[in-house]
Amino acid sequence: MRRVTVALSGALLGLCVQGVHSGTAMADPVACQQFNSLGICVVEVESAQQPRSRPVAVGSGGGGGSQEASCTLDATGAAIPCQEGPSWWVQSLQCYAQPMLEPPPKDSPVWSGHTDGTVYLCTFYTDGGAFPGTNGFSFWSATAPAGPAAVDPAVLAEQALRTLTVPEPTTGRYPAGTMRDGRAFTVVNAYTWFWTDPASFRALTARADAGGVWAEVTVTPTALSFTPGDGAGAVSCSGPGAAWQRGDGVWAPSPTGCQYRYPHSSIHQPDEQVTATYGISWSVAWTSSTGASGTLPDLTTTSNATFAVAEVQAVVTG
Repeated sequence: MRRVTVALSGALLGLCVQGVHSGTAMADPVACQQFNSLGICVVEVESAQQPRSRPVAVGSGGGGGSQEASCTLDATGAAIPCQEGPSWWVQSLQCYAQPMLEPPPKDSPVWSGHTDGTVYLCTFYTDGGAFPGTNGFSFWSATAPAGPAAVDPAVLAEQALRTLTVPEPTTGRYPAGTMRDGRAFTVVNAYTWFWTDPASFRALTARADAGGVWAEVTVTPTALSFTPGDGAGAVSCSGPGAAWQRGDGVWAPSPTGCQYRYPHSSIHQPDEQVTATYGISWSVAWTSSTGASGTLPDLTTTSNATFAVAEVQAVVTG
């Protein structure tokens, strides 16, 4: 049987004693669940004749759950913060608990003869107000009173991820000329470079907080892919690629390896064009204030570009 001793302050003490013991004599301390600072039992052990209307939950804290912690006032059902500075809401006691910085002497009635455990201070939710003489109470407990169900940091990580706008790739390409009819084109058997703006290829972070727990998610680009649209599979490179410059030479391969060579023209494709798909692959990892960490499923963002693949009278080397 767990035992918790409570010392109420001011007028609240009288209210508590009357509420629990209305019409009854002082309880036997051996069967007492909570004592006030005068050594008077204010909450008796649960029995068939006198069940506790608000049981005391004692433990080391709530277990992990998939929902955000929920804390309410029993009297009104109003939602309140689950954390107030270093104190946490104890739903069964309807107060914010924290260990007393300077606990009373061991011979104080609040210890009820115990030498182990801790004396906690419980303060009531006042919504910014104050009630002198009735602002809280102290109590002894062998273990920390259970707070609200802990927030699952993995769920917070998913919430943080949803706040991020993960960029789509831009569709840089060379050769990138324009035909007489206005269609963009690249060239058969040339090194068609592909790249994305480096600003779209960078790590992103976001954080979500709830119930005194935070999780931070980091989304990191791992590859840029190019699906040429001619029926061939995707090719990829590990970075954003490089934009072609005149000094690179007309038919030179890309120094980053972000390139593809079309073996045929697009004359037999719908509208005599291909639609290439650019994709950025992203890894997703998270850390948290609880020490837990992990990963979420990889992401891919994509963009399309439509152009013709033209044959030209040129000698391609390399």
